[in-house]
Order: sequence, then structure tokens, then C-alpha cells
Amino acid sequence: MNHLLVLQSDFGLSDGAVAAMEGVVLSVDPSLRIYSLTHDIPPYDTYEASYRLLQAVPFWPKGSVFVSVVDPGVGSARRSCVARTSNGQMIVSPDNGTLSHLAKVIGIQEIREIAEDVRRIGSQYSQTFHGRDIYSYVGAQIASGKRTFEEVGPEYPVEEIVKLDIPEPVVSEGEITGTIETLDVRFGSLWTNISSDLFQKIHAHYGDLIDLSIYNGSRKVHRSFMTYAETFASVEVGESLIYVNSMNHMAVAINQGSFANAYHIGTRGDWKITMKLAGSRSRTKEASDSTI
Repeated sequence: MNHLLVLQSDFGLSDGAVAAMEGVVLSVDPSLRIYSLTHDIPPYDTYEASYRLLQAVPFWPKGSVFVSVVDPGVGSARRSCVARTSNGQMIVSPDNGTLSHLAKVIGIQEIREIAEDVRRIGSQYSQTFHGRDIYSYVGAQIASGKRTFEEVGPEYPVEEIVKLDIPEPVVSEGEITGTIETLDVRFGSLWTNISSDLFQKIHAHYGDLIDLSIYNGSRKVHRSFMTYAETFASVEVGESLIYVNSMNHMAVAINQGSFANAYHIGTRGDWKITMKLAGSRSRTKEASDSTI
């Protein structure tokens, strides 16, 4: 093992929960290197946990261990597991949908259920902090080489992994309809489930104008004609743009502003977004945002 362990949770940093997890890790092996993916997952949001794992896991070396604790069903009959990706990273997590994006995009090669007796000594009476008492403990053992993947517990079929509904975008008559999967949280950009490859089906080129509409259920809440830009610097400060984000999906932003805040846009659920080619920017001067 490479002694790399990465933590993710919805605990935040306002109390001692994350520090307790880190303490358990170092008690198993003080030479382990601990990193944080994020501890700002919205409470109980397993979809966001799944997405953020996909954002980070593929870029870590083979043998890296991730501990993800977004666990609204803690103490229930849901499985605790360790999954090994097709790239050789390992994810310690409740099997509650957190593995969905990795299973779909990267692939899960093998998964094992954490045996009930595998837990930190002294935690037998508490059933509400498995992030500390089971997941961090088991993750540290694997990352340090004190427990092998095979020793975690019994294998079960990859097909039994709990998977969340991850909608697929649709192309019809030159228009793409997708969802707003998440936000670029710090900057308020909208990250969609429309891949850059799929976007090419509307034959857009950098500098072209895109006719974009956003719906909340059946209600259209925003429409803009905006530039498909290679970088933020391709448009003026305060101007909206469509660009390819770091996940190779289409995103919507305001240069040096928050699109989500400016137009009160949410994610997932009933939020839909459509894109279609409006014309070449060199031929059209209509590039202005409007809110309906």
C-alpha cells in the first residue's frame, strides 16, 4: 500500500468529528498521510458524495484509500463496504449510493462487505459514528497494510451495489436537454450532465452563441443567448458563458460572478437545462442575458 488515505464527509469542521476520524487513523499507523477531499458535502446528500468522489478518485495513485462518510442510514441494515475501482483505488463507505458515479464512469472491480466484528476497540456500545469507529479504522488498516482487501469481509456481487438514478441527457432536433448535477461551489457555476462529446452534436464552435434555457419543473426560469467560450477570459467580466469544465462536461458561468446566485438556480430534482446553437457570434449581436 502507498500509505495515502483521503477523507470525505458531511461533518463540516465546526466540531471534533473529523479530528476524531483523523485520530483513529493515526492511532492505527502514525506514518499514514491523511488528506481531505471535502467535509462540506450537504448533510445526508449521497448524490453529492458520489459526484465528488468521481471528481477526485481517478487522479490518485493505485492503492490510495478513500473513506467517504455520508451516512443517513447509520446503524441500519445498509451494508458497510470496501470497493476496489478498476484503477486500483479503494473506497471505504456505506453502500448507500455513494459509489454510483465511480461504478458508472470508472468501474468497480470488486466489493467486499465489512464484517460486523471489524471495528475500533471500545466502540461496541455506540452505533451512531461509524465514520470514526468502522470506516476510518478499516481505511487506516488497509492503507497501512495491516489488513488486506481480502481480509475485510466477504465479497458480494458488484451488481448488488446500491446505485442512485443518474439521468442521461437527450439530444433531439438539434437541442440537448440535461440536468444541473452540481455547482462549482465556490464560484456558483452550473455543472451539467451534458458531456463535451455530446455537446458537439449541435456543431458548436468557440465563439458561437448558444440559446440556453433553464427550467424548474415545467416553469422556464431563465433564458440567455451566451457565448460558447474556451476560457473565462474569452468574455467580458460580468458576461455569461458556456464552457467545458474540468470533468469534461458543459458548464454555465458568469465571468467573475456566481450564475447560481444571480439567477437563483438549483441542482438536480426538477432542474433541467437545454442548449441549442443560436448562431455565430460574428454574425449576431444579441448576446445579453434575460430572466423570465
